[in-house]
Amino acid sequence: MKTTTVILDQVVAPVPGGIGRYALNLVRALTATVDGGRSLVGFVPRVSHDTVRQLEGFIPLLEGIDISPFPRAVLARAWERGVAVPKRDVTYSPSLFAPLAEHGRHIVTIHDAVPWSHPETLTARGARWHRAMGERARRFADIVVVPTDAVATRLSNFLSLGDRIRVIGGAATPDLVVPVDSESRRSALGLPDVYITFVGTLEPRKGLEQLLIALARMEGLSIAVIGPHGWGGVRVNDLVTRTGISPHRVHALGRLGDADLAAVLSASRGLVVPSIEEGFGLPVLEAMSLGVPVIHSTAEALREVAGHSAIAVDVHGENGTIKLAEALTGLDDETLRRDLASRGKARAAQFSWDASAARLASVFDELT
Repeated sequence: MKTTTVILDQVVAPVPGGIGRYALNLVRALTATVDGGRSLVGFVPRVSHDTVRQLEGFIPLLEGIDISPFPRAVLARAWERGVAVPKRDVTYSPSLFAPLAEHGRHIVTIHDAVPWSHPETLTARGARWHRAMGERARRFADIVVVPTDAVATRLSNFLSLGDRIRVIGGAATPDLVVPVDSESRRSALGLPDVYITFVGTLEPRKGLEQLLIALARMEGLSIAVIGPHGWGGVRVNDLVTRTGISPHRVHALGRLGDADLAAVLSASRGLVVPSIEEGFGLPVLEAMSLGVPVIHSTAEALREVAGHSAIAVDVHGENGTIKLAEALTGLDDETLRRDLASRGKARAAQFSWDASAARLASVFDELT
C-alpha cells in the first residue's frame, strides 16, 4: 500500500481564503479517485479536536489525520529552517506550507509569484517566508504544482525549477448552489436590488480601493464586499472615507458561507476582480458558474482562467479607474449581461475538480 501524506494546513488556517478553498476541493475530489493501491493520510498543525472532527467531515475518505505537536506559527518557522520535518515516503502540500527536506519525495504547490514580483503587497515577514520556502522547493521538491500557465511562466523568472512544474487548476466549488431562500438571505444582509460584488481576502493587492474609486465616479450603484480581513490594515470603512464614496452604497459582509455567497453572487449585476496579480482567481469561475458577468484586471492568470468570457480592464494602468467605471457602466446593457452570463457558464463548465484530481493522481504516479 502506497501512503501519501497530504498537508492540510490551509484548510484549517485562520484565514483559509482561496488557497484553503483550492486545497479542500482538490483533496476531497482526490480521495474519491484513488484506487486501493494508495492511501491518503492528512497532516495538520496542532489544532483542537473539534477542528479535526470538522476536517474529517469535510474530507471523509482520508485514511486518518496526523496532528503535529506544534502550532501553525511554530511549524512554519521550523519548516523554513528544515527543522521538525516529519519523515514520510511521499508528501503532497497544496501550498508552500510544506515539509521539504532531503528525505522522502515531495510535491509542493506555489500558487503565485507575488512574493517575488510584488513583495510590497505582502508583509515583509510573509514575503521573506514565501521566498525562503520557494528556495526550499527549488532544492527539495520533486514536483512543483502551479494553478495556471501564467504562474509557471512568471515563476520561471525567479526560481529555476526545470521540468518539474505541473499545472493543475481549480474549479467552482460544487457546494456553491443558489438556495431557495436567496431573497430572504439578501434581505437579511441588507442588500439593495442592484449591486456588484467583490470577493476576496481584504489585503492590498486585491485592488478594492481602485474599485471604490471607480464606483465613486458613478451614481447609485452599490457594492457587496465579501471576504475576511487579511493583512495590511485594509478596512472597508477607511477605504470609504479615502475614496469619497457614499457609505450607504458599500455593504461589507465579511466572510460568508457557501449558501449566502451563492445567494449574494447570483443576484449581483457582476463580479469585479481588480487584483494587481493573481495565481488563479477562483471567484471568477464561481461567479461564471452562477451566470454572473465578470470584470477583471489584466493580470495574466485572470485572463487565462476567464478566457474570452469576461471583460478585462487595465485597472492599475493610466486612467485605470476611469476605464473600470466605464466597464461597470456597460453592465447596464442587459444584452451584454446575458452574453457574458452565457459565455461565462460555458467557460466555467470547462473546469472541474474531478479533472484536476485526476491530473494530481497522475503526478503521484510519477513518483511512486
